Amino acid sequence: MLKNSAKNDEEVCMDLAWPHSVLSRVRTACSSDAGMTLIELMMSIMVFTIAMAGIMGGFVSVGQKTRLDKDRVAASNLAARELEIVRNQFNASSTGPLTVAADLDVTNGYPLPGGTVGSSLVVDSVPYTVFRRAQWLPAGTGQSPCDGGSSVTYPTLAVNVRVSWPYMGQVKPVEANTLLTPPKGVLATGTSFVAVKVVSASGKGQEDVPVVLSGTGGTFNGTTAEDGCATIAVSSAGTYTASLNKSGWVDFYGAATPSKTVTASTSSISRLTFNYDKAGSLRLSLTTQTGYALPTGLRSITLSNTGLQPTGTQVRDLGATATTGSVTIPTLWPFTDGYSLWAGSCTQSDPAVAGGSRATSVVVPVGDTVTTTTRLAPVQVNVTTSTGSAITNATVTATPVTTTSCVASENPLTLGVTNSSGQLLTSLPAGTWTLKVTGRTAVDSWPNTPNLLPTAAPVTVAVSAA
Repeated sequence: MLKNSAKNDEEVCMDLAWPHSVLSRVRTACSSDAGMTLIELMMSIMVFTIAMAGIMGGFVSVGQKTRLDKDRVAASNLAARELEIVRNQFNASSTGPLTVAADLDVTNGYPLPGGTVGSSLVVDSVPYTVFRRAQWLPAGTGQSPCDGGSSVTYPTLAVNVRVSWPYMGQVKPVEANTLLTPPKGVLATGTSFVAVKVVSASGKGQEDVPVVLSGTGGTFNGTTAEDGCATIAVSSAGTYTASLNKSGWVDFYGAATPSKTVTASTSSISRLTFNYDKAGSLRLSLTTQTGYALPTGLRSITLSNTGLQPTGTQVRDLGATATTGSVTIPTLWPFTDGYSLWAGSCTQSDPAVAGGSRATSVVVPVGDTVTTTTRLAPVQVNVTTSTGSAITNATVTATPVTTTSCVASENPLTLGVTNSSGQLLTSLPAGTWTLKVTGRTAVDSWPNTPNLLPTAAPVTVAVSAA
């Protein structure tokens, strides 16, 4: 009946001969009735889809939060378990405190039943990493043993446990801390401590730097805490050598494994400070004026910074290919005020010593590489006989007038060979140099260059040889 009724209505709409104005209104009404159900259906489906997406998103968010909460509870339980085991071991015997302190850094040291030492602790199919650090805290006045007084009254052992797991997202690892004080009489009253402070290029403490202490009482290990301090108890007073070794790190002087000597005294804290950070490097190209060559024998560069004690400078060997392309100067301490550079090793090669100014300092960021150039002074050398004839294929060398600090390869420095006109367009580091021809003698005396500066215009020097 409904179907037939709809059909009859359609026939009425389509077939009856209505007046034009009435027919227009009827058609509009018929058309609206026919499309309204479809539009309402589409809108309902869209509203339902949006609502369901919001509901499902809420379910997912709640599920993730529930999972993270569950993971954090498990991590907190593992952290509490680790501290409880350490406390029991610490108090189990007279040797307990020393046993716990001997293992300064331990990862997954106490497995769950069925697990193995060093492997992740699995709870509800989630692998957890339990890291423990123990460090002595001798009594003193200061922010840490590295900054306080030198007297030891009675030490405590600080224990930090940190638990992490995969897919943590923005959630931080769960941490737990405790202080353990040995019973009186357990530690010898004459125990000595060495506190090693490791400082970054920015002046902040460096965390997680391994420290090795070797000397009178044996070899002891430590790791710097968040404040950059590692406190190591030694069994005997005496002389010890503290050393650092972390891949890709250097001290002021570019040493990857710096060491210092310290004397550990009975019932006191001896201190050392290292400046240690990720090394930077320079990608250097030697340059001179267009048309002039670099001296073939040059292979040294001087770095300058007041932190490079005692002289404030350091000479680096660039190798035999220094004048044929760019070279990398590695293992540089990232001084915040950068390095001044100049070609050559001699003291006279310093543009400031030669009466000029040093180039703008180049800052080497922590763990990064910077590209820079260093310019040499252009020099034209004309080599002739006493009668004025050009001497071709003559090897020209330059000897520094002031030889202080010069390396052997620059005393003398080989410049190159003259062309068919007896000319050599070359360049030199700053300062005054005596020019000579290998295998020949001077007609009168070997000439000196003017006082050269890297930024100056080319100079010409005539050399007369027999």
